[in-house]
Formats: sequence, C-alpha cells, structure tokens
Amino acid sequence: MFYQLAINFCILFTFSVLSYWPFQDRDRFRIPRQKFHPYLIGTMAGITGLFLLRAAVPVAEGVIVDARLPVIILSGVFGGPIAPMVSSVIIGLARIWTGNFAEGAMTAGINTMVIGLIAATVFFRWSPTFRSARFVFHFTVFQTAAVIVYIQPPGTGAWLNIVLFLCYSYLSFFTVAFILRELNTHFRKLEGVEQLSKTDYLTGLSNNRTFGEQVQTFTDRQEEPVSLILLDIDRFKAVNDTYGHPAGDEVLRELAKRMKRISLPDRAVLSRNGGEEFSILLPGVAKEKGTAIAEQVRCTIADNPFIVDGGLSLPITISLGVCTFPDDASDAKELYERADQALYRAKESGRNLVVGYGPQPVP
Repeated sequence: MFYQLAINFCILFTFSVLSYWPFQDRDRFRIPRQKFHPYLIGTMAGITGLFLLRAAVPVAEGVIVDARLPVIILSGVFGGPIAPMVSSVIIGLARIWTGNFAEGAMTAGINTMVIGLIAATVFFRWSPTFRSARFVFHFTVFQTAAVIVYIQPPGTGAWLNIVLFLCYSYLSFFTVAFILRELNTHFRKLEGVEQLSKTDYLTGLSNNRTFGEQVQTFTDRQEEPVSLILLDIDRFKAVNDTYGHPAGDEVLRELAKRMKRISLPDRAVLSRNGGEEFSILLPGVAKEKGTAIAEQVRCTIADNPFIVDGGLSLPITISLGVCTFPDDASDAKELYERADQALYRAKESGRNLVVGYGPQPVP
C-alpha cells in the first residue's frame, strides 16, 4: 500500500514540476499560443489523473485513495479557473469508467467534477494562488472524506480509511505546495538578478549590454529600417564639478524620466549607454521620422530647466546624433559608429543640436 502511495506522490510531483517550469518560467520557455495554456495544463492534469487512478490504493470495495484532489487544485494554480474544470472532467469520467459505472464509482466521479467546479469558482472569484488553493483544498478534502463515508460498505474500517485519506492528501498537497513555493521564490530571485543585469541601476533604462543586443537583433533581421539616436548631456562635467555628483545623478534620473514621458513608437528602446550618454533605438522608423523624434526629445529637455535637490534650477541641454540602417550603415557596428560621429558633430557645431549622419546639422 505504501509503495503505491509513494508512486502516486511521484506522479503528482512530476506533474507539478512539468506544469510549473515551462508555463511559469517564461524567460526560459516560450510555449506558443498562451491563451490555450489553461486547456493544455488542464489536459496534462487530467492525463496525470489517469496515471494516479492506475496507481491508486484500494482500501475497501469501490473505495480507492490517490492524489487526484491535489492535482486538480494545483492545475488551477498553474492554469487558472479553466484548468481544474478540464482536469476534473477527464478524471471524473475516468473514475466512473474504471469503476464500471457502479454507484460508488458514479458518486466518486461526480464528486471529482464538483471539486473542479468549486476550484474554478474560487480561482475565478479570487486570483489562482497557493493561498486560495489552500482554501479550496481544506474544503474539498473534507467533502471527499464525507463521500468516502457514504460509499464505503458498512464495517470496513471507515474511520481508518478516512484517516489514511486525510493524512495522505494533506502530506502530498502541502509537500508539493512547499516545494513549488520555494521554486517560485527561486525563479523570482533569478528574474530580479537577470533584470538587474539588463537595467541601468541609476535610471531604470536598459543598460549598454541590452542596448547592444537589441541593435544587433534588429539589424540582423534586415526586414525594416532601424534608426538610432545617440544623445549626450551638454557640459555635464561642469554640473558634477560645480554642484557635486549627487546633483549630477539627479540630472541623469530626470533626463531618463523625461525620455520615458515622450510619446515614442511602441518598440522604442531607451538606454543609458554609460556616463551621460543615452540612446533611443527605433525599429521600423525611417531616417526622416527618426530625426523628427530626436528634435522632439531635444526640445523636451531644453524647454524646461531641471530642478535638483534644494530647489536648484539647472538649464540642461543635450546634443543628438541620428543614423539609420540600412540608409547610412550596413550593420550594427557601423550604425553605432556613425550615430556617434553625428553626435560629435552636434557637439562641435555648438551643442543643443540634432545632427543626422551627413555633413549638415538639422535645424
């Protein structure tokens, strides 16, 4: 008996990991057609339930103990309200079929489908979390215990069977739930570390590493124009030398905030490349529009002074260089180098200017 219960737990645990890892850790797994994920998870849980029924422990005539209750509830945690409905129907019908449509099998199968309905209702009303799953589990495990009492023949050790069912259900559910919560915490920490590795700590924009990856990705596709705006704060060293580095950091943060508020194309990538240099990558934007966007950014920064700690008002301007792939550059490296050349000419031409790659600044 204990060997079969152990097999049941292994089946439950395998389902939990296979459902959690691909569907929750989306940074590493890209399963298409996300809207069908609840149905897929529900089907996976239903198939798991078939294996659980196969490895179930018979404790009395028409009465078996297995881990179908935890697997139905956990499918709701992973797949939302739809998943427990799908899984409970599959498992419930299988329970009726394997029980040869006997009264006890019919009762147990219907109870399984009712559990799915209860889980779906709770997960629809509240979010499908481990907290709400615990509520569903507590309610349905005692509901199922009452069903066991009902379908057991008299004098078959009913209370012992109920104790066995309760102990096994609680042990299996909360053991798996604990492991999955630990996995969830682990993945959230990994996501945080990965996000830090892609983000500039001071401004919250993409960092230079992410910028380089994005430029390479969009230019390698060669499907559309890609405009790159490089911008640099004019006389930023003087700000640091005169008012201190904390004031300089405030200027950098405020510049990033203003860039975020500008209405840019949906796929625009804002980055801080290092020091006082920033960039705006514009996939699908041709040269003329890219230059217009650069001018809009310049005006947004120049028209209003920056207010730093203590109420100090600083007139800040930026210089911008614009280059477009494939009009001005043939690859990612050339795109960056020529945008940088345009930025240098903007600095040399008096600052607070937009210069496209070419001989003349854009007024």
